[in-house]
Amino acid sequence: MSKIEDAVAETGNRHFVTALARGLAVLRCFDRPRLELTVTEIARLTGLSQPTTWRLCSTLLECGYLVRGTSGASLRVGAPAVTLGYAAVQGLGPSELVRPYLQQLTDQTKGNSMLSVRSGTDIISVEQVHGEWITPNQPIGWRAPLIAIPSGLAVIVAMDEAARQDLMATLAATDPVWPRHRERIERAQAQYARDGYVILTGMVDGQYSAVATPLFVEGQSGQQWALSIGGATSRWSEAHLRQAGQALCKVATLLRPALAVT
Repeated sequence: MSKIEDAVAETGNRHFVTALARGLAVLRCFDRPRLELTVTEIARLTGLSQPTTWRLCSTLLECGYLVRGTSGASLRVGAPAVTLGYAAVQGLGPSELVRPYLQQLTDQTKGNSMLSVRSGTDIISVEQVHGEWITPNQPIGWRAPLIAIPSGLAVIVAMDEAARQDLMATLAATDPVWPRHRERIERAQAQYARDGYVILTGMVDGQYSAVATPLFVEGQSGQQWALSIGGATSRWSEAHLRQAGQALCKVATLLRPALAVT
């Protein structure tokens, strides 16, 4: 079963148009590191069969959403697809761009969803949507140390190695409980490598737990964003956090390329 069929099975949406989803999945294969792809590469990335992938690519070529690459054997996105991308981000700041997805996550999980950005050794809330748990004294713009919440940890683990070591040296020089926090970062690195997200439990005097994932890729220049969602520890079990983490990763996959150009 392809990734698209998996999505249909998960949503159970009888209005879901599989052919359209497949075509969009083909277009999503193209990003900055992968400006040109062969049909074989697209088939591998989407999980679709090669004949199905070729039919989709042929249709997208005919409509102009794909064009021939420099080698003749590869494909790249055409002007209509680029126009759609610009239309999606033109005039929108990161908050406006991400907010519908935060609302979607909150509707899905009933948790608090948040977009945040790194500022030095802190992480700052830029946009948030509240679920069933209202975190006291945390309006938009509140900040916390990177090592204190999962959004900050998600930023740290996604940094390139040299930048992360520089940051950790800065933290070590000023943090009175650095050995404990270094272990927290190491656990977060291991979890992110395995799952694509970071979980932190027992915040706000043990009452709050959350999961986060970075919205940038290692080595990417520009601002370092993170996406998180959480809720009351009494209601958010480990299994619940993992389910939320998987939902978070799906949204992050959609948002990373868009945030890179805002």
